[in-house]
Amino acid sequence: MLRPQRHRDGSACPGAPTPGEQLLLSAVRVWAHARVQGQRPHAHVAQALAARASRRVGALFVAWMQALEAASLRPIQIRCPDCGGLSSDEERLIVACGLAPVSMDVAERLLAPLLRDPGVPMTLARSLNAAMAADGWPLPARLDDPAQPRPTLH
Repeated sequence: MLRPQRHRDGSACPGAPTPGEQLLLSAVRVWAHARVQGQRPHAHVAQALAARASRRVGALFVAWMQALEAASLRPIQIRCPDCGGLSSDEERLIVACGLAPVSMDVAERLLAPLLRDPGVPMTLARSLNAAMAADGWPLPARLDDPAQPRPTLH
């Protein structure tokens, strides 16, 4: 998992991934790694998420990933090719899932470069977000001021 990022003064970086984002990112990466190896990650990832959060989170995550795969325009890039950190595709997925209950239209626009139709994945993202929050793994709604851009999470 990613480690929380800190400023030189020891304060937490507001752009650092939260525990919920880290959990979701880890599940996405395990899913992608299994797919690259030709494996079906459904049961394995669902069980891992059930152990950390709940069976509901595991089932919703699997449904979300299946919807993402079905609507995908291209393979989703996992890890930044330059630094090995968070890729822009991963960041789009995680941030869009966090935005789902607050602003579906912004989240859908965020996923537009990745998906033919983000409607079904975003509906599932909203349910996944709610289930994660109920289990103590809330995702932030990162609605930054566009006039003050921030660096990506990696």
